[in-house]
Amino acid sequence: MSHRDEVRSDAAEVLFRDDQIDGPALTDEIRRLRRAGRRAALIDTGRYEAAELEWLAKEGLRLYMSDEAGRSVADILWIGADIRRAGGAVSYFLSGTWDGGSAPNRPLFADLLDIGRSGIDLHVSNREHERDPGRLNELAWACREGGGWLVYYHAGPLGPWLEELARCGAWIHLIEDSLSDADDDLLVRDAQAAAGRLGFGIILHAPAARDIARLKDLIRAGVTVLLETGPSDYRSPLRELEAEAGKVRLGPRMYYLDANVLP
Repeated sequence: MSHRDEVRSDAAEVLFRDDQIDGPALTDEIRRLRRAGRRAALIDTGRYEAAELEWLAKEGLRLYMSDEAGRSVADILWIGADIRRAGGAVSYFLSGTWDGGSAPNRPLFADLLDIGRSGIDLHVSNREHERDPGRLNELAWACREGGGWLVYYHAGPLGPWLEELARCGAWIHLIEDSLSDADDDLLVRDAQAAAGRLGFGIILHAPAARDIARLKDLIRAGVTVLLETGPSDYRSPLRELEAEAGKVRLGPRMYYLDANVLP
């Protein structure tokens, strides 16, 4: 694949992987895109040396990092600082456990707090590993302290932790199957109100849109509903809901690129 074979693009951002383009070619692409009023984004899989990423960081790109790349916390912090100084942004996804596990250079929870306080956006899912609500709250506070975001992807039942995390400040992704009854609806609305006061919110993924009335009520409460159904025809009861949900477009900081982390 040539370095012009882009993984994904939209009106403002063009995404590359580090195993598909070398550093000098990517530098040329970043500058070409900047002249066109667009930004380059890079998925870091660990292929580049830290010094090479540091050089690229000065170009102000958007960088998607994760613990899978095996970078040291020190490298993550100074690369992130260079990128932010150049006007770029960094998102870091934790795929492993809080305690780092057995793989080299996996961050401990204390390291994650440092990463959050540095201004890097942290993305965490409970899909593969259980996440303690108290620690999620700590991460949210750390990210807010540094000017970054905590983005949490939840799969499973809801509980009081939802509003508590919302009050700490986070973007929280849920799936419609997590809402079992009217009490859950109220919990989501209250969490949206709490998060919204801090500039964050609830993002509800609706792959089937099973309860149209419920989804409309949540949209009116400020919840961002992402419909994942196919386009409907003019006779479908989904038409009005599609019109409401279609008004929202997530910014690149509000979700991570790997669909496996989503609810």
